[in-house]
Amino acid sequence: MSSLLSGGNQRFWYRSLRNAATLARLRVLSCLKTGSCQDEIGTGAGGDVTKKFDLVAEQTMIEYLMNFTSFTLVSEEAGMQKVGANPKGFLIMDPIDGSTNVSHGIPFACIAVAYASELEFDSIEAAVVLDFFSGTCYHASRGKGSFRDTHKILPAEPNPLETSLVGVDSGFPANPEEFQNSDATQIRYTRHLGANALELCYVADGTLDGFIDLRGIFRGTDLAAAALILREAGAVLIDRYGKNIVGKCTNDEHYDYIAARDVDLAQTLLKLASGANTD
Repeated sequence: MSSLLSGGNQRFWYRSLRNAATLARLRVLSCLKTGSCQDEIGTGAGGDVTKKFDLVAEQTMIEYLMNFTSFTLVSEEAGMQKVGANPKGFLIMDPIDGSTNVSHGIPFACIAVAYASELEFDSIEAAVVLDFFSGTCYHASRGKGSFRDTHKILPAEPNPLETSLVGVDSGFPANPEEFQNSDATQIRYTRHLGANALELCYVADGTLDGFIDLRGIFRGTDLAAAALILREAGAVLIDRYGKNIVGKCTNDEHYDYIAARDVDLAQTLLKLASGANTD
């Protein structure tokens, strides 16, 4: 689908998303200095426990953006709701990806937010993934490339599988014994840091060669922002059947995926994940 927004509108949304996420980060960092910020306050629309800092991040971004635009919110915490009198487009967010890390003081988490003209991956126009602890901003606008702060990013250059660094969320493969006996042991280095959206940006900028999550539980709201950043950087994002990720960016839609620096690695990881021999 071709872009429905002019370059000016794309810049508006990138800057707005960046500013909203930056403000949310500062408010949550301030909140975390208090004793109540870790309190559990309910269950979000995505089914996970909501902590006060999740809500602070979400409400900060909503309040900032509603000052000068109207949209339909699609969030892991609040679910779907109209914001403003004449909503146009969809604001898709995971206020804090890596909440467990934040709760335990592990410095790896992010704020992920995207704007889409329609509620599907092919209609995402602008995206921001803000590293919560460092403040580094990954961002992309459709057709404009991907950036880490002001620097354009590209995936890693090809290198042998045995020296590649691949992120793996739990569930690949489902049986750890099968993993030990499979060709997947060709992957010498694996990592999982606890915030998938940020790890997908690491594939986009070449820090990781690939990332695998075949659990089938990753929500569209979690994946939306990182998906655009990956694709605009030139990386590959496919499902377990080797097809490009398409569909709705909601809490109700769940995805498995393989992200990779290039098509060759994506296909190799796909074969390893399915148990096929790559020889």
